[in-house]
Amino acid sequence: MPAIVRLQDIVEALEMQFDEHSSFVDLDTGKVETVSQELLEEVEEESDDAEEPDLPEAEDEEWEIAKRIVFTDHFAALPTKFDVHEWSIMQDFAHSVESVGIREDLLHAIHGAGAFRMFKDTIRRHGIEPLWFEFRSEALKQIAIEWCEENQITWE
Repeated sequence: MPAIVRLQDIVEALEMQFDEHSSFVDLDTGKVETVSQELLEEVEEESDDAEEPDLPEAEDEEWEIAKRIVFTDHFAALPTKFDVHEWSIMQDFAHSVESVGIREDLLHAIHGAGAFRMFKDTIRRHGIEPLWFEFRSEALKQIAIEWCEENQITWE
């Protein structure tokens, strides 16, 4: 029986994306694993039976996970921040705001240099930060559901 993944774990991984790390679902356990790109690249450069690098003890488990990701087909890569399109989520949120004035402020904020910073400043200024986080979380949940369906992964 295939593993079941917690949808909330996927959403949390999507919320916390960084360029230096990638997240994967372990298809055997359903657990979401996040590993550094640096370790993945090191593993790819090594052969399966090569001597392991001298890593700090805290990275030993991550090294083992990285090896399993690279050398097995037991992991599925989660969408990256480039797949998530945060800017589109911000635009959708802006269009969802009932107040014409706030909507226009938000739509103006997401254009030009510093769009992400301007958007955050605008939602804070208007006191709608909780609404934004709820909207964003729901959008990421939908992305996670679609990803699970596309990859035939059972979620709860």
